Amino acid sequence: MKVWWSLFKKELAFGTRWSGPIWIYLCIVLILGGLSVFLSYRFQSGFFSNFWLFIMYLHFFAPAAYMLISLRKERKLDPFWLQLPLPGWKLLAAKYAAAFVEFVSGLLVSTAFFLWVQAVEKTGVEWLSGEENRIEINVEAQKILIVINGSNLTLVVEFISIAFAMAISLVLLYLTAAALRNRFGRWNWPLAVLLFIAVSTLEFFFEQTAVYRYLFFWGDPAVDGAGSLFKSSGEQLWIWLNMAVFLYLSAWLLDRKVEV
Repeated sequence: MKVWWSLFKKELAFGTRWSGPIWIYLCIVLILGGLSVFLSYRFQSGFFSNFWLFIMYLHFFAPAAYMLISLRKERKLDPFWLQLPLPGWKLLAAKYAAAFVEFVSGLLVSTAFFLWVQAVEKTGVEWLSGEENRIEINVEAQKILIVINGSNLTLVVEFISIAFAMAISLVLLYLTAAALRNRFGRWNWPLAVLLFIAVSTLEFFFEQTAVYRYLFFWGDPAVDGAGSLFKSSGEQLWIWLNMAVFLYLSAWLLDRKVEV
């Protein structure tokens, strides 16, 4: 556990090793946030409500981006990463844990600024994007406030689940391509992508069967009329089962000392 904790702390400091000190990003966020609030009070155009909502949902791709950049940089910055006395799943767990911390931190900051500028701009005389956009932004803000009050937490779980499902899938794709590199050379990525397409196609056909509907078409995922990213609660379970298999395969590839 001590070795894993040290690895986790290294992962949290990962950004300072490949893209600059963390205080630089903190200053950028504070300056950008402060400027956004000031200009929101000054013009109330709705621009910054749209801007921070975009930044907030852009975090959907953050775990995948962090994991792929992290794995890519390991070969250059820490070539002995695979030689650590830890199984593959613990190596990946440290990265996913660090990705989660950074994901949540960034999401909280962007959400706070969104709610702040939206509260300022919602009474603006004229929005750059029109009245329909103003209504959509207010609806999004209301959803977030409901979550903060302790309701509709399932929406947060869905958002995080899909974001990390994307990350887990892309990590497995990356490791599959790395495993094929020695044998197939530059064709490793096309072959890895084709393999993923083949698996996805098989899953698609399975999802059209009566067996799938019997096993996974149950439960209403909608929360207080807020809607859901899934058709059923069983579909959520199906996604999580897929991710469990993908995690296992990723760890199995790392245990085979696949060069990342």
